[in-house]
Amino acid sequence: MMNVQERLAAIRGLNPAPVAERASFDIRNLKKGGYVDWDDQTWLVQHVYLYLDVKWKDFSKRKKDYWVTELELVSLNTAKVRFVEWEYDDELEVSQTDLIVALRDIQYDGRPIKHRDLAEIAEEEEGEVIVDGTTYAYVEDDTWAGLFMKAGGSKKGTPMRAYEFSSEKDTFLTIETWHEDDEDRPEREAFVSHQIKGNLFEVLQTSVVK
Repeated sequence: MMNVQERLAAIRGLNPAPVAERASFDIRNLKKGGYVDWDDQTWLVQHVYLYLDVKWKDFSKRKKDYWVTELELVSLNTAKVRFVEWEYDDELEVSQTDLIVALRDIQYDGRPIKHRDLAEIAEEEEGEVIVDGTTYAYVEDDTWAGLFMKAGGSKKGTPMRAYEFSSEKDTFLTIETWHEDDEDRPEREAFVSHQIKGNLFEVLQTSVVK
């Protein structure tokens, strides 16, 4: 979380573009150091992360690049941090991370889920897990693999797989496995998210103003 000095520096860095110019911006224009109004607060883009969609089996690249962008936002009002993802195919899709979930809190077949359970679900292309009383069903068509990297950093990327689940409440559970070091024992993390409208974001400044 930002301290007082960091928040003051962030506030001083805000130099909104003219209103007429801002009308042409949307979330896709935001880079590190940009600012956006959203959810009755003003947010600084602290970091931008990129996921390149790749082949599930061996993480090799596809013929055509498809990217998912994750923004790490910090509120100038409260110093709270939020994560928002966007991607564009036929239309802009935006989702907000609501909750980081501990693996022990994901129940599969009456017990905490294990990596071998994920492999079984992916192989069978079906399965259900429970988080805090909500049931999430596996969605094979949305499950994918990617190379994760920081915008402006190394292009090599860290291999990861994202197992996607959805609930009847229109919330989504993503379980990620990270394969940088040990293929047999990948690190795992999970989060719950929901989709939001891209026009909720008013971009004030796309990047750092020098």
